[in-house]
Amino acid sequence: MTIYYGMAQWQHPAWVNWLYAASLSAGDRIGRYSQVFSTVEVGSTFYTKVDDTQLLRWYNSVGEGFKFSFKAPQTVTHRLLERPWLDVQQDWVAFMLSLQPLQNKLGPTMLQFPAICDERALDAILALCDMWTLSTPLSVEVRNLAYFDKAHIEPRFLAGLSDRHVNRVVMDSRPVFSTEAYCESLVDAQKKKPRVPCHPVATASHPVVRFIGHPDLPRNELWLDQWAAKLSQWLSEGLTPSVFVHSSDNIAAPTLAAQLDKKVRLLTPNYQSALLLPQSQEQASFW
Repeated sequence: MTIYYGMAQWQHPAWVNWLYAASLSAGDRIGRYSQVFSTVEVGSTFYTKVDDTQLLRWYNSVGEGFKFSFKAPQTVTHRLLERPWLDVQQDWVAFMLSLQPLQNKLGPTMLQFPAICDERALDAILALCDMWTLSTPLSVEVRNLAYFDKAHIEPRFLAGLSDRHVNRVVMDSRPVFSTEAYCESLVDAQKKKPRVPCHPVATASHPVVRFIGHPDLPRNELWLDQWAAKLSQWLSEGLTPSVFVHSSDNIAAPTLAAQLDKKVRLLTPNYQSALLLPQSQEQASFW
C-alpha cells in the first residue's frame, strides 16, 4: 500500500529551516525534499524545453523510490486546437524521448488541458494517449466543464481513458473557493486555479489528485476527511495514488499533506506511511 505525496515545487522560502537548513544551496534542496516527500510536480517542462543535462541532474539528486511527475509542454496541450496536428505530435514524441532515460523515477506524466479544450479536443486527447510509449503511467487533466457532464461527454472521456489505462487527474479546488478572497494568496488562487467539479474517479491503477487547500487550515478538515476515505478505498482496491497538495500560497502545503496522511493511517490499519515532516528548525539542522 503506497501513496506518493508531493508538492507543486520542491523549494519555497517559507520552508527554509524547516524542510531544509538555511545553509543548504538551492541546487541541493531537491535531495532534502525527496527525503520527506516521494514525488513532485515539475511544471518547468510545461513552459520550456528543459535541457537533458538538467533532467539527469534532478534524476541523480533523488533516491530510487522517488517519482517525478512532469507536465507535458504547453505546445502539446494548451495550443492543441490552434497548431497543426503533425507539429503537436512531433513535440509530444520529442518530450517522450527526453523522459526515456528517467523512467525508473517517473510517476504519472501529466497532460494538462486548458478550459479552451472542449469536447472538440476529445479525439485528439485520446490520440495523444495512444501515442504514449513509456512504461510509466500517464495522466490527463481537463478543465472544460463539458468533461464533467455525467450525461454527455464525461462517460466517453472516462471510458476512453480506462480503455487506454490512463489516469484521470482529479482536481479539488473546492477549499480555495469556499470563502471570499479575503487575502492576497486567495485572490491569486481564485484567479489561477480552475473552478471545476471534483469527480474522484480512478480510470487506471495510478490515480492522481491535485488538492488545493485553504490558507485557514481548519477549514480543510471536511475535504481532508473525504479524501482520506477515498484514498483508503483506493488502497484497498490495490491502486497506487499520487497526491499533490497545494495551498493558496503553498506555505502550508506540507502540513496539509501530513494531516491527510494521518487521517489515511487511522482508516487503513495495514497502511504504513513514509511521510514524516521535521518538527522544528533544530531537527532540520540535523540534516
